[in-house]
Amino acid sequence: MSEKGDVNARGGGRRKSDGGGAGVAFFDLDHTIIDANSSWLWVKSEINSGRVGFSLITQAMYWFGRYALGYGDGAETAGKEAAALYQGERESDFKARIEEFFRMELQHRVRPGFKRVLATHMENEDRCVMCTSTWQHPASIGAELYGLETGEENIVCSVMGVDEHGVMDGSIRVVAYGDGKYETTKVWCEKNGVDLKDCYFYTDSMSDVKLLEHVGYPVCVNPDPRLKSHAIKRGWPVEDWGMSPPVLSKPRYSYACLRSP
Repeated sequence: MSEKGDVNARGGGRRKSDGGGAGVAFFDLDHTIIDANSSWLWVKSEINSGRVGFSLITQAMYWFGRYALGYGDGAETAGKEAAALYQGERESDFKARIEEFFRMELQHRVRPGFKRVLATHMENEDRCVMCTSTWQHPASIGAELYGLETGEENIVCSVMGVDEHGVMDGSIRVVAYGDGKYETTKVWCEKNGVDLKDCYFYTDSMSDVKLLEHVGYPVCVNPDPRLKSHAIKRGWPVEDWGMSPPVLSKPRYSYACLRSP
C-alpha cells in the first residue's frame, strides 16, 4: 500500500513522455475527493423537499448499493430516468439549488488525503481536473469548491441536455459512466493535446477500471472491494485518504412526500 496521500512515493506528480511540461491529474468525485456519494445525498434532499416521489429512493438504494460493491452496470439507465425528472426546469434554477446543496452538505466532506495530493500536484504545476460520472452542474460546483480547474471545457463529466432557451430537456447528451468515462476523458485529452499515459487518475470504483487501465498512473483511493482486489493483482497503488472531520450537526431528512397533507 502506498503512503497516505504521498504523490512523491510514486516518483512525483509531473511526468511527461516528451520530457517537459506539466502532466494531468484526474480526480473522481464521489468517495474519492469526498467521503460520500453526492448523488445519494441529493436524492434524499429532493425527496425531503417533496420535489420527487418516494419511489425514487427505492431505485436509488438499489443502484447505489450496487455501486458500493463495484457493480455499475445499469446505472446509466437509472441516470437517464433521473434526468427526465428535471425536464422543463430552468437550468439556472437547477444549478442554484445544486450549489446551495453542495455548500451546505458537501463542502466539509473532503478527504484529508485529497488535500495533500492536490497540493503536491499543484506544486508540480500539473493540471488538476474533475473526472466524474455526475452531471455538469454538481461537477462544476465541486471543481470550484475543491480547488480543481473550473470552466466546462476543463471538466470531464456527464452532460444533461439543455435547449436554446436554457431549459433542461430531460436527456443525457454525454455519458461519463463506466466505459463512457474513459471515452469522455479520451476526447478531453485529444482536445488538450494530452497523452493518457502522462496522466494520473484517482478513483474508488471498479466501474472506472477501463480508464484506470489506460492512464499511466492509476491510483485506487479507499477502493470498493472489487477494485481493491483488482488493484492488488495489477500492482496498482491503493491509498487511504481518510475521512472528513465530523461536524456537530448533520441534516435530518423527514421525507416531506410521506407527510399527511
